[in-house]
Amino acid sequence: MRTFSSASRRAGVALMGVTLALAACSPGPSQAAAATGPLKQTPDGRPITVTFSDDFDSFRMFRNGNGIWRTTLREGPVDDQDFNVRTLKSNKELQLYVDPDMRGRRRGRADDDRPLGLNPFGLRQGLLEIALQPAPPELHERLDGYKYISGMITTQPSFRQTYGYFEMRAKLPRGKGVWPAFWLLPADLSWPPEIDVMESVGDPSKVYVTLHSNAVKAEGTEVRVTPDEFHTFAVSWSRDQVIWFVDGREVKRMPTPADMHKPMYMLANIATGGDWAGAPDHTTPFPARMQIDYIRAYRFGS
Repeated sequence: MRTFSSASRRAGVALMGVTLALAACSPGPSQAAAATGPLKQTPDGRPITVTFSDDFDSFRMFRNGNGIWRTTLREGPVDDQDFNVRTLKSNKELQLYVDPDMRGRRRGRADDDRPLGLNPFGLRQGLLEIALQPAPPELHERLDGYKYISGMITTQPSFRQTYGYFEMRAKLPRGKGVWPAFWLLPADLSWPPEIDVMESVGDPSKVYVTLHSNAVKAEGTEVRVTPDEFHTFAVSWSRDQVIWFVDGREVKRMPTPADMHKPMYMLANIATGGDWAGAPDHTTPFPARMQIDYIRAYRFGS
């Protein structure tokens, strides 16, 4: 099984492109109940049909060949002697992506076979909450010294698609070092390409959209949104163009790179650390939660 490239999956500090403010938009609704059903067309009028939808009435973690959401970066042992499945060291991330099955580093004791009891995922009123927070000090040894724990969900084992419209409706967390994201990666686990549908670093009033490719050099675009509200972050990826939308408004468009024509899967997570987000400090409110109302994908055509 191929692993991720040692190169960073994000441009990080290079995200210094154009800034767009959605000042003309009405503030996004603060209640998840305000969400709409699946779309019939993209915001720019292209017909689409749903191919994937999760409204998080339950959380279907991928286990033993069943379920939807993988909670690690790729396949890997749930006892995590290989911590590369639970953090991106190339990003200098300071957290591990944990889940209820995680056993952690073994110390040769009988109770090491028991899960650590770490669960960054919660369901509340039709929302999936992913939490970033400090790891319990008594578990630092079992967590290979990592001081923060968080959650990641990916459709890598259950859903991938070439081209389409991909969207997440969510409320973003705030705080120094808090790095939520919604992104696409190739199903063959190569890198690049990558589409960053949304990233934010500490300030939920600013989100960034970009892509990574060996064929083109792309700068990130900063988009201003109303903080502490739900927003819909989406990308339309076709053979010819990649178009980003926030709350149904186009915020960026560029030609599809030559290396971005293969199936990709969706990821959502909260990271911390690295040169861009930096480390949390005493001002960071914990737990930092990203609340996800839904994640959907569509193919073009009716």
